[in-house]
Amino acid sequence: MKQAVMVPFGRSSMWSSWIVNSANRPFDVVLLTYHEPTSIKGLEMNSPHYQVLDLHDFKWVMIQNLFTQSPEWLDKYDYFFFVDDDIEITEEGIISLFQLCSHHQLLLSQPVLTRDSYKSWRVLRKKYIAGIRYLSTVELMCPVMHRDAIRKLLSTFSLNQSGWGIDILWGNLLRKEYGNYRIAVFDQISARHTKPVGKGELYNKLGKTAVEERDEIFHTYHLPETKIFELPVPENSFLEKRKSYFKIRKWLKENEFIA
Repeated sequence: MKQAVMVPFGRSSMWSSWIVNSANRPFDVVLLTYHEPTSIKGLEMNSPHYQVLDLHDFKWVMIQNLFTQSPEWLDKYDYFFFVDDDIEITEEGIISLFQLCSHHQLLLSQPVLTRDSYKSWRVLRKKYIAGIRYLSTVELMCPVMHRDAIRKLLSTFSLNQSGWGIDILWGNLLRKEYGNYRIAVFDQISARHTKPVGKGELYNKLGKTAVEERDEIFHTYHLPETKIFELPVPENSFLEKRKSYFKIRKWLKENEFIA
């Protein structure tokens, strides 16, 4: 199994340690620049640790353009982690998330958010004594996607510029085709969102508000739900989530992801 982490990258992006240190790192890192590369302090166009693609656009437009123009990327990797440049997550967290997604045959996942994160959905806040939770979808700030999900959803990536509402559409489309057990999160794999939701450079560049873009998605696709929620499946009962917590903890320990 091969994996890639893709990060939209600019002048104020976070230089996570796993970007600049590829020693024993089992995944590749690709930086998708939205500022001129020469204006990004410390960026090396020919770094041995990461690849730089100067695509100059909004996150999901860049990703769609990359896969449309170079579809061989989808043959090269099984899973992709499309993580925003203001998300803190460890290399160990990324590795374990990829491995758990593969083990559970997921199409879509993400790290849950720490309690001190800026967040928009309470259901994605870290829960205690919970293992795997099956959800309606995940957020677009840091999804892990299997290449089959990307092929299914690629045409939706540029429906708007902010991405708001597109993640709700993703879940609706994937669950219709693949059922309720291909989208989930693991509460032992967390990340920290370091900046407020709906703020920053991206939102100043939109032709309309992110809320307006979101509502257009809801209206155009007649989506039956407009939020992210835990699915009504037996595995999401209180008892089953506790059971899965200990199973996943044991699995992580056996695979040396935790001490």
